[in-house]
Amino acid sequence: MVFCYDTAANLLARAWMIARSTRVLMVMRSSRPETILFTGATGFLGHYILRDLLARGVRVVAVLRPPMDEAKARLGPMLGAIGLSIDRYLSDGHLVLAPGSLPDALPEPDWGRTDAVLNCAASLSLFSNGNGEPFTTNVRGTEALAEWAIRHNVIRIHAVSTAYTCGWLKGAIPELFHCPAPQFQTDYERSKWQAEAVLEEWSSWIGHSLTIFRPSFLVGDSSTGHTTQFAGFYQFARLVGALKERFAAKNNGKRTYIPLRIPGRPDDRQNIVPVDFVSRVIAEVVTRPEFHGRIYHLTNPEPPTNDMMKRCYEDYFGLHGGSFAPPDEVIGKYNQAESMLWDQYHLITPRVIHNPLFRMDNTREVMEATGITFPTLHPERIFMLFDYAAQKGWGKGSNGFHH
Repeated sequence: MVFCYDTAANLLARAWMIARSTRVLMVMRSSRPETILFTGATGFLGHYILRDLLARGVRVVAVLRPPMDEAKARLGPMLGAIGLSIDRYLSDGHLVLAPGSLPDALPEPDWGRTDAVLNCAASLSLFSNGNGEPFTTNVRGTEALAEWAIRHNVIRIHAVSTAYTCGWLKGAIPELFHCPAPQFQTDYERSKWQAEAVLEEWSSWIGHSLTIFRPSFLVGDSSTGHTTQFAGFYQFARLVGALKERFAAKNNGKRTYIPLRIPGRPDDRQNIVPVDFVSRVIAEVVTRPEFHGRIYHLTNPEPPTNDMMKRCYEDYFGLHGGSFAPPDEVIGKYNQAESMLWDQYHLITPRVIHNPLFRMDNTREVMEATGITFPTLHPERIFMLFDYAAQKGWGKGSNGFHH
């Protein structure tokens, strides 16, 4: 085992002392439904995962930040919007709401045995800020969960990470832990890699099982367009719409002409993935032990090209005049229209320069075994995603390029 994160040894030492005092590493199964401690239930991906786990009969203990009345008031409508009534599962005991937060306030298990931990909580801050994020939640929170699992004899952890723990790595990115650490584009990527390192060390214990899910950039539901997160893909579309409004004029035609260089190549791809696909794969893996203990790239097997996305923006907003150019000829050398777009959306520029290809061997195996198919992001589906976001005002106030 190669130690790649300098706090991992400390975590192991603390965990070993706790485990020796309890002298218990394995948990016996019973006939009752499996119970999973779940963090991040009120997040975009989290509430989809919660819905899909409950639909499969799993008993979920959702850790919610108190006060609990307010937490339930947030979670109930979120689940209702995607077709699940929270009251039914609360009344039959399949959903337990537990007050807590990462990293310092995890609950003590008064609900009985816990079979597994599923961590979906995350700070999406791309760069460090004054309160220590994203490292406080993503790294210290993961350390706290690993220690909690050891204290309470939980030998299975499932964790949601990101496909972009690969940083600037090139070529086909494998479904493996990246060691040594690559160069990263953001603090968010670094924090998620460090979280994976903590869990890799935890998994070196005999009997421990670690499953990691690495989604790429999430977009809305492939059937309805539903989303509660409007950054990235949506923020960019909103800015394109603003360009249309800025340059629209009687003498500029029905399809507004905007001279705009787009940094990148037309055949490069944008790895966006519908939230319902990611959630369904996670739920299938979590509930099927034969798929545990692996890393899964929950990415788009046929990502839309830059050229297709350009045509979608043009057709949806009614504009033309964009052309692709080498990034070093565009970035920092903008004309008026380009400045309106790229100055406000500079966080996307690393993504048009670096487009990794993600291996999906493990994910494809699950898809084949369970009959899951990927909802192709053809133009009509892209337009549906735009329509839903437009109806919600493009989630005004969202920033960054999160997943």
